[in-house]
Amino acid sequence: MFRYIFRFIPTLLTIIISFVSVFGQSAEQLELDIAEQVTRIAELEQAYLNGEIPPVNEADFFDGDLAAELDAGLKFNEISFIATHNSYQKKSVEAIQNIFYNISDLTFGLVSGETGQFNSQTLTQQFNCGIRSIEMDIETIVKDNTITFTCMHSPTIDMTTTCYDFALALKEISLWSDNNPGHLPITVIVEPKSIFLPIENMEFFNMDYAQELDKVIRANLGDKLFTPADMLRDYNTFGEMRAADDWCRVDEMLGKVLILLHETGVTEDYIALDPTFGTQAMFPMLREKDATRDCASFLLINEPKKALECKGSILDTHNLIVRTRADSYGSINENKRESAISSGSQIISTDYPMRDDLTDSTYVFTFGNQKTMRSVK
Repeated sequence: MFRYIFRFIPTLLTIIISFVSVFGQSAEQLELDIAEQVTRIAELEQAYLNGEIPPVNEADFFDGDLAAELDAGLKFNEISFIATHNSYQKKSVEAIQNIFYNISDLTFGLVSGETGQFNSQTLTQQFNCGIRSIEMDIETIVKDNTITFTCMHSPTIDMTTTCYDFALALKEISLWSDNNPGHLPITVIVEPKSIFLPIENMEFFNMDYAQELDKVIRANLGDKLFTPADMLRDYNTFGEMRAADDWCRVDEMLGKVLILLHETGVTEDYIALDPTFGTQAMFPMLREKDATRDCASFLLINEPKKALECKGSILDTHNLIVRTRADSYGSINENKRESAISSGSQIISTDYPMRDDLTDSTYVFTFGNQKTMRSVK
């Protein structure tokens, strides 16, 4: 026992020293990330105006004949998208990387040492590679009576991000959509995070902030936003719409963006705000236990084995849309991957998406032949 403890004393000391370095490195990198986002969005806007960025061909990413599927009336719950997880996150600062590698040693690999290497491309690059579903973690900042939302993984510690300003991230989405007006609908999962180590002016997410978030979304997406009311049309509830198996046709949703509110402490209050969903900007995401509720539309079943087990009841009977995960960074499991694909889930998140910098030896999760979308009807 003592031999084990003495063996890892140097590792423990290294972790402690790394933690001391984290805060300074993270704050310095965050300032760089904030400035980089502002510059990048301005340059993108100008490049789009100058016609320097050609639109993508949506059919290139679809496993099958996209035009024929759309003409045949493909519905939104009949299409599956490969999504990205923590779509904003950049490689951690050096001190965090060191901590993960040392914790991996202490846990004999139970915690992956590669975790700090996770490095998403920008939203624009992801969309250009066929990704049509992303996930954004947000924190609420209140300063001088102004509410803003920032996007990062862990305040104070792991803050590297391409999308610090959430409103600017929405602008990036809108700019790309303007340049690709016939794109398949984009879903954005927004997850309000609980404060781990608070920074100045950071607040817990509550209903007032949920309503402010609705305003920010509407202001930045405008008529690109596809709301719950747009999906419901003349139906009174999602339960009624699902019973009729009448999700909107995809060809009626081209060029649109849907915002999904990840399960949070205010979900029930958000639903109660307007049970008809006539005013909410976001679709609340619920869990498996909520499958029979009239307010249910999108479900979180992150374990693909469970999603596969639930396929008959949740997808085929209740006609819900499910988000599951195929992997996590540093952990690739073939059984998990195959369960995610076989589950028929419409949103399948991966930490190994198509990228524009792949090499022949790089692992990537697709539906085969580098396809990121497919019909599951």
